[in-house]
Amino acid sequence: MLKGKKIAIIGAGKMGETLVTRLLSTGTLKKEQLYVTAKHDSRISHFKEKFGVKGSTVNADAVRDADIILLCVKPQIAPKVIASIRESINAEQLVISIMAGFTIAQLQKALVLPLPVIRAMPNTPCEIGAGMTVLASGNKTNGDQIRFAEALFGAVGKTMVLDEKYFDAVTGLSASGPAFIYVVIEALAEGGVKCGLPRDVSTALVAQACLGAARMVAETNQHPAILKDHVTTPAGCTIDGLLKLEEGGIRVTMIKAVDEAARKAKVLGAE
Repeated sequence: MLKGKKIAIIGAGKMGETLVTRLLSTGTLKKEQLYVTAKHDSRISHFKEKFGVKGSTVNADAVRDADIILLCVKPQIAPKVIASIRESINAEQLVISIMAGFTIAQLQKALVLPLPVIRAMPNTPCEIGAGMTVLASGNKTNGDQIRFAEALFGAVGKTMVLDEKYFDAVTGLSASGPAFIYVVIEALAEGGVKCGLPRDVSTALVAQACLGAARMVAETNQHPAILKDHVTTPAGCTIDGLLKLEEGGIRVTMIKAVDEAARKAKVLGAE
C-alpha cells in the first residue's frame, strides 16, 4: 500500500521515533522513504545514526517531495509549524495530524490549500506494536488516502476510523488511558507487596493479569461485567476485594479521569 510513498515526519519526538522504529522493523517502509524534522541538529543526527533516515531542522525541506506529511508537533505550536511549510506544499499531498485537540477544520484553515487531511490519535503502546490509532478524515480525503493512513499506523498496532466528533473522548480514553492503567497496575502490585510478595514478582503477576484480562475482553467479545462475574464466586475472596474497590469509588474516579482528560483535549485545540 505504501510502496514508493515518501513520508515526511514533522516534529520527530517520541511518537515520531516510535513510528520510524516500527515502520522500518516491520518492513512497512524503507529508510529512503522517510524524512524527519526536529528542532535541534542533535536530534537529526540521532535519526541518521540509528536508522539511516535523512532529516533537517527546516520543515520546508521535508515536505517538498513528500507524498504524506505527518504532523507530530504539539498543538500549541501548530500555527507556526504549518506556516513554515505552507509555501512548500501542494494539493496532491496528504496531511495527517496527530495533534491533540487540533480539529480538521483548524488544520484545513491553517493549510489554506484544499488538501486532503486526516486526523489521527495514536497511543504510547504503539512503541511495542500494541497501539490503537483512531482516524478521522476531512471532506477532501478519498478511500485510498484513508487506507494509506491505516497502513501507516497499522505498523504500530490496530486502527479504527471514527467521526471526528468522538476525538476528544478518544483522546481522554485511548490516548490517556494507558497512564490510568499504569496507575492501576502499580497500585495492585503494591497490594501484592503488602501481602508479602517480592515487588518484581508482584508486578509480573499484575502485568500478566491485566494482559490476560484485556485479551479476554477483546477476543471473547463479552461484556467486562460478565467476565468479572466468572471470577466472582459466591462468598469467595474476589467479591470481598470488589467490595473494597466500590467503597473506594473506583468507578466514579475512573470515569472522571477520562472525562477530565477529554475536557483538556478540547481545550488544547482552543488554546
